[in-house]
Amino acid sequence: MLHPKFWITFRLQSHKPMEPIALTLGQKFEIEKFSREIDNSDDLQALRSIAKDLLVAWKQQQAASAWALRQRQGL
Repeated sequence: MLHPKFWITFRLQSHKPMEPIALTLGQKFEIEKFSREIDNSDDLQALRSIAKDLLVAWKQQQAASAWALRQRQGL
């Protein structure tokens, strides 16, 4: 099932919101495809592995976003 909101907004030090970052239609379809595969999986070990991989990717994305903001702010 596609979730209604797949976007985030970053704020700069000036508190002016930047444009939202929206997923493309293709990305939304990929999310739906993999969500269905996860829902249909009975392999607990594979699901654990996917969860751990996603956790690492999420934290790497957070680090990359924080780095990009620091670069933009000149810190």
